[in-house]
Amino acid sequence: MVPFGTNRLFRLQFGGMRRLGLAIAGVALLTAGCGGNTTPEGQPESTEPGGVALVGGQLIDGTGGAPVADSVVIVRDGRIESAGPRETTPIPDGVETVDLAGKTLMPGLVNLHVHYREGGEEIQRQFDAQLHYGVTTARSIGSDTPERVAFLLESAGRTNAPRTFTAGLGFSRPGGFNAAGRNAPETQEEARQLVRDQLALGVHFIKMWVNEVAEPDRKITPEIRSAIIDEAIANGAIPVAHIDEEADGRQLIGAGLTDFLHSTVLTFGPGSGAPMDDPDPSAEFIQMCLESGAYFTPTLSIIQGNWHFAENPGLLDDPDLQAAFGTYNPDALAGWQDEERRASVVSADNFEDRKAAFRQAQDFVRTMHEAGVKVAMGNDAGTPNVPFGWGMHHEMELYVEAGLSPMEAIIAATNLGASQMPPVGEADFGTLEAGKVADLIVLNANPLADITNTLDIDRVMRLGEWVDRSALTAN
Repeated sequence: MVPFGTNRLFRLQFGGMRRLGLAIAGVALLTAGCGGNTTPEGQPESTEPGGVALVGGQLIDGTGGAPVADSVVIVRDGRIESAGPRETTPIPDGVETVDLAGKTLMPGLVNLHVHYREGGEEIQRQFDAQLHYGVTTARSIGSDTPERVAFLLESAGRTNAPRTFTAGLGFSRPGGFNAAGRNAPETQEEARQLVRDQLALGVHFIKMWVNEVAEPDRKITPEIRSAIIDEAIANGAIPVAHIDEEADGRQLIGAGLTDFLHSTVLTFGPGSGAPMDDPDPSAEFIQMCLESGAYFTPTLSIIQGNWHFAENPGLLDDPDLQAAFGTYNPDALAGWQDEERRASVVSADNFEDRKAAFRQAQDFVRTMHEAGVKVAMGNDAGTPNVPFGWGMHHEMELYVEAGLSPMEAIIAATNLGASQMPPVGEADFGTLEAGKVADLIVLNANPLADITNTLDIDRVMRLGEWVDRSALTAN
């Protein structure tokens, strides 16, 4: 089929930058995972050539407008042709009609913080988990080898994969946070060349990790950060920074960076895991964020995941969640299934401190959101305690706990994330409006009444085709 949803930055901006050698390097990965639309057996049922009308469901379109109680959504050729109230949205002759009375439609989820693992076969299973849970767009942010970059770019327009963006391999300092196997320049000139090397692969973002480690003087320096930002922007890419200190956020905004992962609450490295004396972002920093258009993807799950399953072991009885863990880290699942290990986590001397520090991160989300700073959504999926797919629904729950409404959490997980993807402000996905790509989730229950209802999924559509949700447990 025609890949209607292939992202335009890849087609227009980076198409000429792809290298033949990269394509050859990715052959093994591509053949392992790209069989989505070539084999009829086990594939999801396609929509009819004449299109499909989704009739009678509550429509949450992701724009922030009031939900439409009795809606019609017309899907044709992978896109939404029209969407609105039944009484004003005619159903064309010849389309297949799907009765969704009592159900809710919402946009597919956009996860801005993902780390895919291993090669093509394994990544395809991670894709299966994401699509099973309605994650139809993902940004892989800092752990992708050239071979993995090639695989993700080639996968972006397939119906059995999310739309994928990538930052290639991220940047740190020699001996710094996550420096092993990544780019660790020692000079500004080396940093600029390494940025160009990543851009030649076709990446969309350039990521850096900016935080302390136990050994002093191992944080990437402001001078090298500025060189990375300048070179990325000059070549049409978006720089991104993992931070947990306001001072670094100020310096990075001054250098031109506006895309932040995590928060200004100390989360990584020395001193983390205990509540801060003064965790609130300053009024001056909030104003800098507003004036620059900066936005945050706080990734609350990576913090709470260190104990959540110890406190809630009943979650582990869900076979779909077990399968999601199995796509990348069955050892993590086995660890949480160990009753003795769970008990040791919740009885640890610092357990309450860790939870108090986490609440400060949730407070950051609420404070920035209420101030008008953009807070999108990602969850560090692929790290040991954050399962692909399932974790985005839990992240929405954590946002609601932090003080956002269910509607605001849904917008953060869909439209807001989409609006920050390149070309910024031109996304053709993330909302359910005429002309947008038909990536959507059909729910059995109303998420505006209870955000956990986003996990009660009836079906998922990607690029106008129904997803085979059985692929997660079948593998």
